[in-house]
Amino acid sequence: MATFQKPENALKRAEELIEVGKVQDALDTLHATMQNRKFKNMWTTTIEQIMIKHLELCVQLKKMRTAREGLYQYRTMCQAANIGSLELVVQKFRKAAEQKVSEAKALQDSAVDIEDLEEMESPQMILLKAIQAHDTRQQSEDRDLHMHFRFLWDTYKVILDVLKSNVRLEEVYHETAKHAFEFCRSNKRPQEFKRLCETLRKNWQDLQKHTGKVPVQQVDPRNVDTVSRTLETRCKQLQICTELDLWRESYLTATEIYELMSKARPKPNLRSMYYEYLGKIFWKSENHLFHAFACLKNLQFVKAAKSNITKEELQSLASKAVLATLCVPFQRTTDVHATLELTTEGASSPYEKAKKHALLFNVPSVPTRDTISANLVEKSLLHLAAEPCRKLFDLIQSDFTPLSLCQDAKPFLDEIAKGELFDGQLVTYITPLKQIIFFRLMKQLSEVYSNMTIENFEAAASIVPFSIAEKWMANAARHHGINIQINYSHKTIVFGAPRKMDMKSMRQPLIEIGHKLQQAMQRVAPEEQHKKEKLEKQQISQNIVRRIEEETKLIRQRKDEIERRKEESERRKDIEEQKAIAAQRKQEMLEAAAERERQEKERIQRHREREEQLKKEAELLKNKEMLEEMKKQADMTKTSNLKIEGKKLIDIDIDDMAGFDPNKIIAAREAQRQRERQEKIRLRKLESKRVDHLARALREEEQEYLEEWADDIVAEDESYVEKAQDKEIEEQRVKHDEGLEERATLISYKAPTDVWAEGLLEARRAAHKEAEREREKRCLQKAIDLKIQRARQRAKEAAASEAEKKKLKRERDEAETKKKEQEEEEEEHREMEEERSRRQEEEVEERRVTEEQEKEERALRTEQRKKDREADQEKLNQQTDRQRQKEVEIEARQKSEAEERSSARAAPRKEEPRKEEPKDDDDGDNWRSVRKAPARDDKRDDKREDKRDDKRDDKGGDDWRSGPRSAAPTRDEAPSERPKPAWAKPREEKGRDEGGDDWRSAQRSAPTRDEAPSERPKPAWAKPREDKGRDEGGDKGGDDWRS
Repeated sequence: MATFQKPENALKRAEELIEVGKVQDALDTLHATMQNRKFKNMWTTTIEQIMIKHLELCVQLKKMRTAREGLYQYRTMCQAANIGSLELVVQKFRKAAEQKVSEAKALQDSAVDIEDLEEMESPQMILLKAIQAHDTRQQSEDRDLHMHFRFLWDTYKVILDVLKSNVRLEEVYHETAKHAFEFCRSNKRPQEFKRLCETLRKNWQDLQKHTGKVPVQQVDPRNVDTVSRTLETRCKQLQICTELDLWRESYLTATEIYELMSKARPKPNLRSMYYEYLGKIFWKSENHLFHAFACLKNLQFVKAAKSNITKEELQSLASKAVLATLCVPFQRTTDVHATLELTTEGASSPYEKAKKHALLFNVPSVPTRDTISANLVEKSLLHLAAEPCRKLFDLIQSDFTPLSLCQDAKPFLDEIAKGELFDGQLVTYITPLKQIIFFRLMKQLSEVYSNMTIENFEAAASIVPFSIAEKWMANAARHHGINIQINYSHKTIVFGAPRKMDMKSMRQPLIEIGHKLQQAMQRVAPEEQHKKEKLEKQQISQNIVRRIEEETKLIRQRKDEIERRKEESERRKDIEEQKAIAAQRKQEMLEAAAERERQEKERIQRHREREEQLKKEAELLKNKEMLEEMKKQADMTKTSNLKIEGKKLIDIDIDDMAGFDPNKIIAAREAQRQRERQEKIRLRKLESKRVDHLARALREEEQEYLEEWADDIVAEDESYVEKAQDKEIEEQRVKHDEGLEERATLISYKAPTDVWAEGLLEARRAAHKEAEREREKRCLQKAIDLKIQRARQRAKEAAASEAEKKKLKRERDEAETKKKEQEEEEEEHREMEEERSRRQEEEVEERRVTEEQEKEERALRTEQRKKDREADQEKLNQQTDRQRQKEVEIEARQKSEAEERSSARAAPRKEEPRKEEPKDDDDGDNWRSVRKAPARDDKRDDKREDKRDDKRDDKGGDDWRSGPRSAAPTRDEAPSERPKPAWAKPREEKGRDEGGDDWRSAQRSAPTRDEAPSERPKPAWAKPREDKGRDEGGDKGGDDWRS
């Protein structure tokens, strides 16, 4: 099959094939295009048209497998691009399949019973084909109809499978399901409907298997909209189930609807429909109790939810609920489990079934006839029913008229049986009502009479003939506990007559008799009863342990025996099943191997033939395309005299291609291309020469015009520049004149302004000088106080250092004394050990073994104590060494600091030519010191600071003088941090670092309110040279207000 570069070409080719009647070839072309890797993830409108045409051809040819593959491939294409296109394609596919079925049904003369759509052919057709040599016209039509039905059914299944997990195609999914429901109902397909329900149920369960976060494009089963759509589909499914009489499937669907309604709030009409069809299910199963309960729930819900309901509809629902309640059988006993035998036939576990049914109505307990009747009366629902229904309810529930019960009820039953009430919806309740009235009559007659003639009984039970009454009497005696006998010889009916009773019917009466006898005994002789109970309790308490053990043992033995027998039986069954499965599997494997071999041979043969055919078609198509292209080129280049095997190109037809050699066609094509190339080269050379001549002529003609144009442009530019200069000069002259006028106006105000400003500044200068003198006094007093404080601190530190030395010396002496004492103790201990060992060696031989053991133990203890003493001694030695090392370090540090202080005092300093300031006795700590630091190399100062830091680090950092004295910065250090190298200091801190340890360095701030604005500190670049030198020389004493 040829591949196409564009999908449009494939679509066009398919349409051409369809026009000539090759539908299968067109389908193969479109299918190959859809499966082409080039178009795999490329969605366009053309791809959509191809897919629609592909599916139409599949419907026409009934190729479901091809349609399925195409749909899956197209879903992958438009998953991310345009998922709405898949919806359109699916709808057209479904409509085409449905239209085909409608046409086939219209052509069919008579109705045909199609068995199973899952089978290729029905059994009848297979038998007819085996008997007859040729098919009749009717058989051909039946086969075509069967194929169309089967194709439509497969279409529904494929669409549901394709759309089941995409959230954006959810509506189409449910729409397709409803179409499939309608197909099953209109064609009476119960088996297919069951399979459809199973498919929908499985798809919903698969969605709920996913845990965690649901992807965006996938259906979320917890979403309210999804649950609502599924609920609508399930209600439609429930409706079709009841119409097709699939009651078991209806019950399963009702269970699913209940689960969905618990997840999302349904629409009112869906809930009402749910109750209505649930009542039909229970009515069909003859479960009159839950049928009545469903009618009651439907009535209550419709009355509460539907505000615009008509009176006739409400009366119909109420009448239906009342009659359904009356059809519920009377409870035989007060036993809870016995009252739940709701059907006319026995059940193995009625209580569990009743609880399961009650869950469908979302009620915690199982309803009874009495509770339903009480709800009708208490909630004022009885008066909504029709009059015959109300009269029957009063007659059956409350009145006690055994002789006239049937006569009173017959008019109302006849009125209902006519079918005039509510279009005959209540006619189905007539037979159960008659049966209930008859049982009620039997109960009342058995309480009043002991026997009665058959004639009188027929008069009393006039609603049914005696033949039916006989059956109902037998049923009442069997299931309702009424003791009755029919004496045909005397034509009488005996109530309460003895009869043979089974254990099931005797159980409850015996239990009641036992309870009554026990109550009577307690009233007659209560003391004896108490004594007897006391003795029984004592005996039970004495034997209870033994009895429990025996019973437990017996139960365990019985359980083990049962398990053993079960295991043995299961083992035998497993062995037999395994043998049968092995034989069957072996047979199947042989058959499958033979079938696979046959299919493989056929497949290889078909594949070989297909490849040969495709190869021939591809070569023929390629030659055709090449010939068409050569013809087009020959027409364009006028080279139609080219020949292939003696024929010109224009004379060759498509039919002649089969007899041509492909190599000759290719050679002719190459010759044609060579001619075209040479012709193009010749034409291009001629065009190039013509263009060169034209360009040369143009340049020669335009040269003179270019020179004239340049002269004109220069003249225009010069005139424009002169005008612009004249205009600018005039504007500047005007601005200058305006400035002179303004200066003359304002010059008269200059002298008064200067006088006013000078007056203000004079007063401020006086105040500033006074504040400056007060500040100098405060600073001087503070400096004196700080000097005294530092001296006291140094004295305290010296005293503390001396005390620490004494303490260390005392500790060292104590340690040496302790060491000597320990050595003496060890010597004494060794002597004692030696003495004891000598005495032990001289003891008697009889105790030798014991003494050796004790000696070994003592040796171990001695060694341990020795190790402990050596460890203690080692710790003591280490502590003593550390103390000595610490003393040596302290002495070395004190010595080095004393040397530094003496060298610092002896260092020469240059003073500036300034006024002499008073000095303090301490060296270099005067706050008035204004000496300028001697010029020194930054690198040398950095090295000196690094060496000093290294010495301080080597000493451990725990200087005994590390207090307020050592914390104060030295002359060469910054006030608040260690020295930094010159390249790391900020520019504004460099002068402060080179000064002394000024205490006012941290108190500099902006000028106060009393300071003159004109005398605020200037930046470093704006200071005069003498101020700059003074700031860098360490003038931090506080004598300048700008500091």
